Amino acid sequence: MSRQRATARPLFVLHRLRHAARITLLCASTLILPMASAQADTAETDATMPAITITGTADKGTSTENSRSLASGKSSLFKGFESNREIPQPVTVITRQLLDDRAFFDMNEVLQNTPGVTVDYVDSERVQYFSRGYSIDAMQVDGLTITQGGSIFIQPDTAVLDHVEVLRGASGMLRGSGSPSATVNMVRKRPTRTFQANLGLSLGSWDRRRLEADVSGPLNDDGSVRGRLVAVKDKKTFFQDAKDENRKVLYGVLAIDLSKNTTLTTSLQHTDLDATGAWGGLPGNFDGSSLNLPRNTYLGADWNRWNRYNQQAFVELEHRFANEWTVKLSSEYTRMRMDDNGFKQSYFTRSSTTNPYLFGVTTSLYTGDAGDQEATGLTASGPFTLFGRKHQLVFGGESLRTKARATAGKFNLNPLTNVDIRNWNPYTSYADQDVTATNTLLPTYTRQRGLFGTARLSITDPLAVILGARASWWDYKAPATPASNYEIKHEITPFAGITYDITPQVNAYLSYTEIFTPQNVKDVNNNLLKPITGEDYEAGLKGEFFGGKLTASAGIFHINNEGRAVDDIGSKNPCGPSNPTGYCRIADGKTQSEGWELEVAGEILPGWQLTGGYTNTRTKYLVDATRANVGQPLRSIDPRQQLRLFTSYRASGALQGLSFGGGVAVQDDSYVRSGALTARQGGYAIFNAMAGYELSNGYSVQVNVNNLTDKVYYKKYGATGLSYYYGDPRNVVVSLRAQF
Repeated sequence: MSRQRATARPLFVLHRLRHAARITLLCASTLILPMASAQADTAETDATMPAITITGTADKGTSTENSRSLASGKSSLFKGFESNREIPQPVTVITRQLLDDRAFFDMNEVLQNTPGVTVDYVDSERVQYFSRGYSIDAMQVDGLTITQGGSIFIQPDTAVLDHVEVLRGASGMLRGSGSPSATVNMVRKRPTRTFQANLGLSLGSWDRRRLEADVSGPLNDDGSVRGRLVAVKDKKTFFQDAKDENRKVLYGVLAIDLSKNTTLTTSLQHTDLDATGAWGGLPGNFDGSSLNLPRNTYLGADWNRWNRYNQQAFVELEHRFANEWTVKLSSEYTRMRMDDNGFKQSYFTRSSTTNPYLFGVTTSLYTGDAGDQEATGLTASGPFTLFGRKHQLVFGGESLRTKARATAGKFNLNPLTNVDIRNWNPYTSYADQDVTATNTLLPTYTRQRGLFGTARLSITDPLAVILGARASWWDYKAPATPASNYEIKHEITPFAGITYDITPQVNAYLSYTEIFTPQNVKDVNNNLLKPITGEDYEAGLKGEFFGGKLTASAGIFHINNEGRAVDDIGSKNPCGPSNPTGYCRIADGKTQSEGWELEVAGEILPGWQLTGGYTNTRTKYLVDATRANVGQPLRSIDPRQQLRLFTSYRASGALQGLSFGGGVAVQDDSYVRSGALTARQGGYAIFNAMAGYELSNGYSVQVNVNNLTDKVYYKKYGATGLSYYYGDPRNVVVSLRAQF
């Protein structure tokens, strides 16, 4: 693959808005009562049943359920605009059909196979997502932002999802603060207007047993009240010895038509996850290279635990006016908790400078990790007429309030020395000790509010101009350490874009947008530095073919991220009150990301579908607090080139009911440096396959084989520490479903 240079340059100049009115949003919080007892009744039934499904008609909108398609020309994350062709940024939609065809059960699997996204493992239980070299530092559920609560956030199970939307690039208009990476919106299933039921049983490698139940339909004669219930019990071990996970999910949603044009939707969701967990992976050698330990090696004990639960309440009121205007008020309350003394792990540290296999082991016990998030959004959208042409206007406000308490506990317990990890047995090598911990830490509070407005102006039939801006207020408070409190007032985030219909099927787009990241750093005068600003320039083509059955896009991007604090080497050292241990700080840090990408999804011939994307990304530090970083990639472990591809065929005629497909995930070489050490991994390809058969009575069976060639690779690695994590070996999942 050639290393071409593609740079999108700004094609227009934007004048920032300087005035914004304040809005007070009432955050409606719903108390969620624990549903553990209800789950326990369901959970005790082990997976021994075939799957049962009934096809119904979903409510209109961006739903992909029952579409049988790997493509969707609609999404809901760009407020007020459903058509992806109207959005002058790249958008990927992972449809319900793709989730089923690939047997994706959690968001890690989904995003590992999404073009332009990489998954990084902090440890076995905590993951971070990246795009274009920057962290995806917040996600959305049904359009409302949720920040990932570190060790207590549980990725939503895909059984509750209709589809997943990914908008790459800066998205300050959508959610205020953040990095210029991507926005991931997880759109959950809604009640259907006709009855449908789906039971599914999946059995897989390493003793995986998963049971799903999904029932939906009207609850009264005229269908004005509709309900849906989704329940999941997923129990599995891993390819590592003694490592296991037990997940239980219960999701209920109710939709009520208060009138012909007014709908109230409310839902409750409870997710419980008990995991063995492990703080680290496997160590490398002293030179940073792999020790090539067996893939089933687990440097932990069978009594390790990392147990937590998430609960979420959601309410949405939508009214559709006769003049095509729509007003939507939505609110979400999320509660994340660690079980009492729910984190207990064995912790390994190197104990020899000559033998890379010798380690010391201790126990760490933590408790009290907690997070509460309240998000509310109000949006109004609709058409207006100006100069004889019809245009589109969207405006509204949002509020996000987060209360977080860090975990606390004990460490360096029960020490064991000079352990040769080649002889480690997680069942017998390290005995458990009964110990408890308490947490007296005070919580911290983060609040963000925003006002936004966007107008899509129809200049001519093929030409549209999109102009918008968002005003944001952001503050952080830590009652235990008031000196660390800080706030950002009326930060303005502009947006501008152009779309031009070249043909009825193909349009071109250009856009410029920003996003900001607050930083609690002060200069020589003890003044808070301005937020980091991410500027994103996009240009490309989008198309829909065969009546929207096939979508395709090609684009280039250029991102400047400016203003991160760096040392002011012309100042005194130590600086004084703003930095008593080093130089004063100035906002001169700068990074850059640029590249190009191709994507296609949908039906290319009757019965034959394809989805995939290629991304080519180059990142580098231009100015940084660490001078050795200058000129280096932001994340050298992220591949510069990445290909995600999957295709499937559903037969007709005499072979009707038969389906089969396959795919590949390809990426080029990467490396990680730590001081003088460098760890490397060459490029690799992971192949996957599926085959299924549907009977006329609604029963079906499907087989998925992942890592078909049993490729040995690392999904995460590093030059120091216990940073090597093997990717999954070849594994098989057999799914049985039934539809009525």
